[in-house]
Amino acid sequence: MKPDLLEVLQCPHCASPLTLTDDEHDEREVRQGHLSCNGRLRHFFEIKDGIVHLCTGFDHDLVKKELAYENSTYHGSPRLTDPAIISQFPRTLAELWPHTAHFGPDFAALIDRIKVREGDWVLDIGTGPCWSSRLLAQRGARVVALDINEANFYGLGTADMLFAAHDVYFERVLESMTHLPFADSSMDRITFNASFHHTPDHKQTLKECFRVLKPEGAIAMVNEEFGSLRQTVFAKKEGSDTGSHHQIPYADFDAAARQAGFQIDFFVADHVRQKLRQKLPALLSSWVVGALETVPGALKQLNSALIILTKEEGAKTPPPRPAAAAREPSMSTHE
Repeated sequence: MKPDLLEVLQCPHCASPLTLTDDEHDEREVRQGHLSCNGRLRHFFEIKDGIVHLCTGFDHDLVKKELAYENSTYHGSPRLTDPAIISQFPRTLAELWPHTAHFGPDFAALIDRIKVREGDWVLDIGTGPCWSSRLLAQRGARVVALDINEANFYGLGTADMLFAAHDVYFERVLESMTHLPFADSSMDRITFNASFHHTPDHKQTLKECFRVLKPEGAIAMVNEEFGSLRQTVFAKKEGSDTGSHHQIPYADFDAAARQAGFQIDFFVADHVRQKLRQKLPALLSSWVVGALETVPGALKQLNSALIILTKEEGAKTPPPRPAAAAREPSMSTHE
């Protein structure tokens, strides 16, 4: 963690400012230390290996389920812990999971769509092995990677090998997407890459995102699985995934996003756009893309879309979630 993170970080219990104690640092960041808030109860949080440990939203059953699933699944094959493969995600994603080959191009197109600028604060939620945060950081943004897992190779611990391999830096915060520990109107952009459908509570997550976004800020998400008519009729067979993965109906997502205060726009995902260009003449493929984006109901029948939620200028931020004022001072840890 770098001290600059205190510009946007706040106590997740009482929303008070935080003070950094540096116990050990290297040329890049504070590696070991703690944060203490200035609130009445003086909450404390550890910094371990540069990762800020907050973990205030970890009591939810779906969070526990996802952690247990990830920590029991990403073992067995040496390729799952091969730095030569993991550090080169997303280029090498398909070597492990062929169905994810389009994730990298889709996310790169997402970054272009929301015009990430140098110096922007960008929150990358559910980052997993952090490659999406790495791509954002390479655009010059000040990136915060947020996830519930601190593990190497599939969690926030992967960041250290990305720093070395790509000469980049981004912050890492261990927390649930339903409890964003950031000040109101502090983030320029928020991104989700195949992660929003893991939320324990999509309404609360959207409310929190709206709160921390600046006016005219935007959320961008891609490779999410939302349910519409096609997904209902041609439902996938139950697989072995016992984590927090679940399908959110588009109708529920739309209603929750609008209730939170967002304007919603749908775009054709990059990999779909490329397939149309390969199969159709240029003018016809452009017409199909335009037609799909003009009629969101049709676009929602695809397996994935690029979705942009915008917090318009003048939009009012809802009241924050109630602070856990009754909690005693504690050192937040996560094993």
